[in-house]
Amino acid sequence: MTAGAPTMGAAFSRLGNGMARARFRLRQALRGFRVPVAERLLIAPQELVAGDPSQAISFYSGHLMFAGRTVQTRGQSPFLVAAPTAAWLHELHGFAWLRHFRDADNPVVRHHARALVDEWLTLRLADKDPSVRHPAVAAQRMIAWLVNSPLLLTDANHAFYNRFMRSLARNAQWLDYCAGRRSLGPVRVAAAIAYANYTLCALTGENDWKRASRLLAAALADEILADGCPVSRNPADAQRFAEALLPLRTAYTARGRPPPAELQQAIDRLLGFLRLIRHPEGSLALFNGMGSSHFALLGAILAFDANHAGAPAKPQFGGYQRMERGGAVVIVDAGAAPPASAALEAHAGALSFEFSTGRERMVVNCGAAPAGLDDLHEALRETAAHATLSLDGASSARFRPFRDSDGAWRRRLSDPGERPKVERDSVEAGEALAMRSDGYRKSHGLAHHRALVLDASGERLSGSDLLETVGRGAAAAQAHLRFHLHPRVTAAVLSDRTSIRLDIADGSIWTFEAGGLAVSLEESLFMGGLSSQRRAEQIVVAVTPGEEIRWSFVRRAPPRS
Repeated sequence: MTAGAPTMGAAFSRLGNGMARARFRLRQALRGFRVPVAERLLIAPQELVAGDPSQAISFYSGHLMFAGRTVQTRGQSPFLVAAPTAAWLHELHGFAWLRHFRDADNPVVRHHARALVDEWLTLRLADKDPSVRHPAVAAQRMIAWLVNSPLLLTDANHAFYNRFMRSLARNAQWLDYCAGRRSLGPVRVAAAIAYANYTLCALTGENDWKRASRLLAAALADEILADGCPVSRNPADAQRFAEALLPLRTAYTARGRPPPAELQQAIDRLLGFLRLIRHPEGSLALFNGMGSSHFALLGAILAFDANHAGAPAKPQFGGYQRMERGGAVVIVDAGAAPPASAALEAHAGALSFEFSTGRERMVVNCGAAPAGLDDLHEALRETAAHATLSLDGASSARFRPFRDSDGAWRRRLSDPGERPKVERDSVEAGEALAMRSDGYRKSHGLAHHRALVLDASGERLSGSDLLETVGRGAAAAQAHLRFHLHPRVTAAVLSDRTSIRLDIADGSIWTFEAGGLAVSLEESLFMGGLSSQRRAEQIVVAVTPGEEIRWSFVRRAPPRS
């Protein structure tokens, strides 16, 4: 099926979006289309991310860079220029860029922020463009306007103040509705957080903030698992949730109102999960939609963990496993595909892992491409972009196309079947994981068995992989083991062609071998660094179904002191 081909699922998706808007309009009609407007704002939420004044100056000069694309306005309103991508448009209308104006020193540049918001209000874009009303965009805009309300409202005239407050109220009504829609998945949490912020910051009634608290509690209970892993299984969602919930907790305190118990519980679980999925050098592992890490933001989030709680001891709900010995860390994806509402960014990386030694990452997944690189983004979701086994270029889970509310074609990860089976053993000699995934059962009649052993010294990671025939009619397949390497690793195939020397940036030297099988190096991409894309290499080993392959990474020389 081609990417542009319509499907029955896409038709129902468009129908669902239309019905959602119709239900919202019906509810407005029953209320007489009245939108209660708060008289004033009482507090402004905090923000964990500092602005960059240089970006405000660039914006003021007409150079708008969002989602990896730059547009020059040439004197035209930024809200009327042709948007290069939907992601670019979403960032523009989300107004998170106001933080750059807030932290600018030039008063002319700072006043330009209010002029831009006033222009947006005058154009009434929320009434004309569906992308402006997208729940994720509306939630981001709500929080950005509240956080930056001192910048926007100080010395503002009465007319602007009234327009601003009316727009907040209308947006709050829409977010109130979105916060109750389970079909929105992670976006529902963003809507609930934004709506709760509004009821705390604005002079609203007691029933409003109590309702917002109930919606927030329900969304958090539905979208964050007991071990802190988001239902989407995307580490980036955990970081986004924590970034938004921590200031919200402070807002409850500032207004003297009791936060829902689920809020503090969610924060505690999220902080534990972030520690589970974090490498020693500070970045989050590249699974299921995670791209480059924001080190300053992650540090600020974890600084709120006064008890410095460690990773959850038994993270059985989200499906991630962590082994840590002798300064080495292995993080493994042994979980199932998330439900459809949360599978828009999920990857087909069954039984893939990442491996760090000291403060250097050695084996990684390729990661997620930033917004705007749609073709590359989809390719990086395939199994071959992960440190695991792939068959015939196929993935261990299927992707089903659908059309979203913007009319763009996207793909959801489809659950391949049973949840991977995991057995863990921790002994004095090291830690071991035995896993099985049935992701290739339907397509090839094969099951993937993987075992990993990290020895107590952290100087040896051993593994084995086996493709087992499960049932009749197993398809002939060409399989490859792939181990994507971090760009700071220099690799060279040794003369015997069965082993590879790995020079790590800290000066240590490791060797990879696969039980005497031929090994090779191929090009790879790494999307987890500060730049959007870096060249890297991957180790590739051909595998025959039915034969167990044993392999190992062994340190031969310690790091330089």
